Amino acid sequence: MCRCLLCLFACVGLVGVSPAADRCEALIEQSNTQLEAMRRHAASIQESLQDLNEALIRAERRNAEQTREIERLQAELRVQRAGDPGEQERQRREFYRALRRQLPVSALYEVLPDRLVIANDPVFVFGKGEIGAEGQDRLTPLAEVLRQLISQLPEEFPWRLRIEGHSDNRPLRTNKKFESNWELSAARSVSMLRFLVARGLPEDRLSAVGLADTHLRDQGSSSAAHRRNRRIEIHLVYGSAGSD
Repeated sequence: MCRCLLCLFACVGLVGVSPAADRCEALIEQSNTQLEAMRRHAASIQESLQDLNEALIRAERRNAEQTREIERLQAELRVQRAGDPGEQERQRREFYRALRRQLPVSALYEVLPDRLVIANDPVFVFGKGEIGAEGQDRLTPLAEVLRQLISQLPEEFPWRLRIEGHSDNRPLRTNKKFESNWELSAARSVSMLRFLVARGLPEDRLSAVGLADTHLRDQGSSSAAHRRNRRIEIHLVYGSAGSD
């Protein structure tokens, strides 16, 4: 552009001089040609930028579609894994293995490969369904470990903790509140559920059931056998609440 202006200024000083005028016209023509070339180049650059922008938009659209497809496939995979009994069993074993590693050895509970067993006598008030103050203190570390472990379980899996109340096979004697071991074992399982909910476990992932003496651990009739049978069991189960 500067060169074109110089040519024009030079031409003004050469007006009336024929050879010089010819040269001026030639310079002007050359400048016009260069300007036209520059305009075509600028237009080409603009067209290229537009093509690149359109290509970028198409690439972003493809990426969005691919992302949606990946998310869909991942969701399908999660659903398949959630319904896979083998994966559920692996998860269950790992859950109780981690529970055993993180809990100190205690006479209060026993961690088995498929369930947690909690002794009733050190926890519940004698003959009642309530957890005593000392029992709550002793259960608090256990509840904290349970809370941490279930927070690591996949939300898409239909898991929950089933809390089972078990009794010995001796009939209740003059208990004003409970007519039988069925009512007592159910009350204790519900008390345990409420205790765990109060310690931060999700209520919608817990269920409680009283089983009385239908699943005895020890068939003996000694005091030790009765103590073993009076217990709470916590199972990691899968499926809807009514599918067990």
